[in-house]
Amino acid sequence: MHESRPARSLGRRHTSGLPFDRPGTFWRGNLHTHTTESDGALSPRQTARHYQEHGYDFVAVTDHFRPEYDFPVTDTRALRGLGFTTLIGAELHAPRTEAGPSWHIVAVGLPIGFAPPHPGEDGPQVARRARAAGAFVGMAHPAASLLTVDDAESLDAAHAVEVYNALAEREHRGDSWHLTGTLLNRGHRLTAYAADDAHLQPQDPPACAAWVNPIHLDRS
Repeated sequence: MHESRPARSLGRRHTSGLPFDRPGTFWRGNLHTHTTESDGALSPRQTARHYQEHGYDFVAVTDHFRPEYDFPVTDTRALRGLGFTTLIGAELHAPRTEAGPSWHIVAVGLPIGFAPPHPGEDGPQVARRARAAGAFVGMAHPAASLLTVDDAESLDAAHAVEVYNALAEREHRGDSWHLTGTLLNRGHRLTAYAADDAHLQPQDPPACAAWVNPIHLDRS
């Protein structure tokens, strides 16, 4: 179902040089969020309310898909309402990258029953399985994860690169545009998005710092 409504004004402080004042319908949302179903501070309901109260149209809850959290694909369908919706996903993990023990892969649009990684399944393989199940696949915080170009090129199921991660910015590793530019220069067809990676812990930087604005929102 495609919904439409007039584009909202996000304020000059946030939109200088951006296209959000042009004709069209934009939807404000966050694609990378954690709750108490993994290592976040707030419940899924509290998290959704936080984003709705801050003027968002949607939020994707992407809890860590790890055994210590019982591999959650957090079901947020009951939190959808008039003027606000949720997307179902997870942050997928599997061994390993060139510089670290685990991949970090955002998958939005997963089925509730998405299976845990199979024995021996690596990051690119679990990403392919997520994409085949209908998910949008993003490379989560590449700079913070120390992804190499070879790592990124092996993640052939990715639709996009998380070019800015607000949580990683506290360590000055939030920006991943350089890797994105290299991949695009090599001919990879990728889009880009910014995300909060919100855990809403007291020590974290404020959430609602990053967003995506898709032109169409389909929650069918």
